[in-house]
Amino acid sequence: MIMPSIANIDPPSGRTVRVISDMHWGHPRSRAPEPAALAEIMCGVDMLVLCGDTAETHPCSPFREKGVAMREEFRCICRQQGIELIELAGNHDPDVELQMLRLWGGQAVATHGHALVRGVAPWSREFFRLERNFRHMNGEISPTASVEELLALARGISFELGSARLPDNASARASGCLPRELYHCFWPPARPLRILQAWLTCGDLAERWCRCLMPETRLFIFGHFHRSGHWSYKNRTMLNTGAWFKYATPYAVDMRDARLLRYAPLVINSSRRSLSGELSG
Repeated sequence: MIMPSIANIDPPSGRTVRVISDMHWGHPRSRAPEPAALAEIMCGVDMLVLCGDTAETHPCSPFREKGVAMREEFRCICRQQGIELIELAGNHDPDVELQMLRLWGGQAVATHGHALVRGVAPWSREFFRLERNFRHMNGEISPTASVEELLALARGISFELGSARLPDNASARASGCLPRELYHCFWPPARPLRILQAWLTCGDLAERWCRCLMPETRLFIFGHFHRSGHWSYKNRTMLNTGAWFKYATPYAVDMRDARLLRYAPLVINSSRRSLSGELSG
């Protein structure tokens, strides 16, 4: 098993680190702005962490060409603006090398979050079709598996899920058509139940992950579940960055000198581009 790459970075004092995720560039259902528009709200940011599912770049994705092009455009813009860009892999862009970022000696950690769930996306149609295979893959992992082993398993399952996706993906056809929207959300019947369970438990899953595998972590940042949220457990805080999708809200996490500066929604429209709202800790 190839171990995933985990980066350890100590940003210099005074540098602002921002974490965002789940733009899903290239996907027809994505509500993320064009790369140039997103870059306009990055003023004052020294390091930007893209916490997975930045673009649809899985080798089997029908949206890969557009997703790769938009991701590369954003990379170029960040270089021009002098922003240090750190990309982390999600289940829709498993081609990215890094899977986890540890900041300030592990006091803050960012990862996409798909490794928190056995099966990566057990609510997806691809998972339902291949559930037996994934149960076998999960069965080979020890209950005392390390962070590296769990991240490697998540990457492997992500490639399997992406390979099972049909070229005429139902989620692409669903946009703008009520019957297909309903089909996308509610079929098979177990799908909405699993999604709801994931939304209700993701904070606890993240806290348990930290408590068991990374007890030094005080701030854990993740995406994947497409529902923003913040949870506090004694001396540990969990933050979810939401998503750029319909019925979801994208959030940014700003940090400096191992402190949380702000957790706030990202708002972009034709007349005003800003980072609004505040939840400091």
